[in-house]
Amino acid sequence: MSSRWIRRWAVFAGAGCLAMGLSACGSSSAAAPPRAGSGSVIKIGLVLPLTGVAASSWVGGQYGALARIDAQNAAGGVNGHKLQLIVKDDASSPTENTTVSQDLVETDGVFGVINFSPFTFAAAPYLHSAGVPVTGYAIDGPEWGEQPYTNMFDVSPPTLAEFGGHYYYYDSGVVKFLRSLGVTRLAGLGYGISPSATRAAEQLLQAAQRDAHIATCYNNTSVPFGATDFTATVLSIKSAHCNGVNAAFVDNSDVALSSELKQGGVHAVQYYYEGYDQQVKDSPASMAALEGDYFPISFNFIRPNRPTATMLANLERYDPSFHAGDIPSLGMYGSYLAADLMIKGLELAGKNPTRQAFISNLRKDCNYTAGGILSSPTSMCHFATLNMLPKKECTYIVQLKGNNFVLADGGKLICSIRQAQT
Repeated sequence: MSSRWIRRWAVFAGAGCLAMGLSACGSSSAAAPPRAGSGSVIKIGLVLPLTGVAASSWVGGQYGALARIDAQNAAGGVNGHKLQLIVKDDASSPTENTTVSQDLVETDGVFGVINFSPFTFAAAPYLHSAGVPVTGYAIDGPEWGEQPYTNMFDVSPPTLAEFGGHYYYYDSGVVKFLRSLGVTRLAGLGYGISPSATRAAEQLLQAAQRDAHIATCYNNTSVPFGATDFTATVLSIKSAHCNGVNAAFVDNSDVALSSELKQGGVHAVQYYYEGYDQQVKDSPASMAALEGDYFPISFNFIRPNRPTATMLANLERYDPSFHAGDIPSLGMYGSYLAADLMIKGLELAGKNPTRQAFISNLRKDCNYTAGGILSSPTSMCHFATLNMLPKKECTYIVQLKGNNFVLADGGKLICSIRQAQT
């Protein structure tokens, strides 16, 4: 990992709050006020896995939220209020996610919480019972679209939720792309502790069978989170004659699996959800391990549209260690977008926002796009119904070739129609 990714651990939030190390700063009030008075500073909590087994995909994640909040404060804040960010590390632990979320509410007095972690699901019951608005780029579990969690708002459509007794997926275009690369026998892997990783792996395998006539050769959704030893797995994939591999992992596991597959003589198309980021590009060993592999991207950082270019410019402006041309990590762009959604909710809540006004008014926004960054709107309306999910979703796919990530398939958007998982 490059030295420029060794981040400054002192975070100056917009209102002058200093968070030393991975601890948070804030008031010592016993509980968060339900209403923000005229002109008062509004405290926002941020929970991320900055250390532990998930951290490799969250490098610099706190600075994404910080950049969005600093940009908002530079523009005058929200309805006359400046915003203050308080950062907590959940250490890649479900238990710690709950502990630090509770600490943000009961000790630091935050108005709302940006909880962007694979382990948010653990804190969801507490945050709901406390009536705290929560935003996130949800990659952890189904609570973002299921009752009773009306206080939780996902930047993207909550595809992990169950609607009418079914789960839905958007993988038909991706598996047809994999088939065009020659994949006929696909292996799928996911972390056992993670509902999202398990579902992502299983849904892609089902889509591959149903929509592209690709057989499942190996299915393992009980991998320990953050695993880096895949000796037995590679032997199983090789003996099953797989020519395609998909894994719902964080960076470190992707790098380890890809490296071992290639060293083990497995000639397969490899498709990973994470790995398109600067920390991989800054590491010669990671680049060598992932050479030739494919990655989906929701946002085109190679040829960004104007709103996405503004996001990248804000990251460069407010984080001195982020440089022009850098690729933000999942943690960085996800926390930026989750902070944007928190700001949107505060704008809709009025001059003296209450938590209830935030929740009820943001639930009426059916066309959230993060200022145009999202390629299609996310609906906050119709909570816990299928109407929350769009009929179509699209993604770009990039491939690591040599020293660069390049857009695959001529840079075309690969789109999939919503389908029910059987």
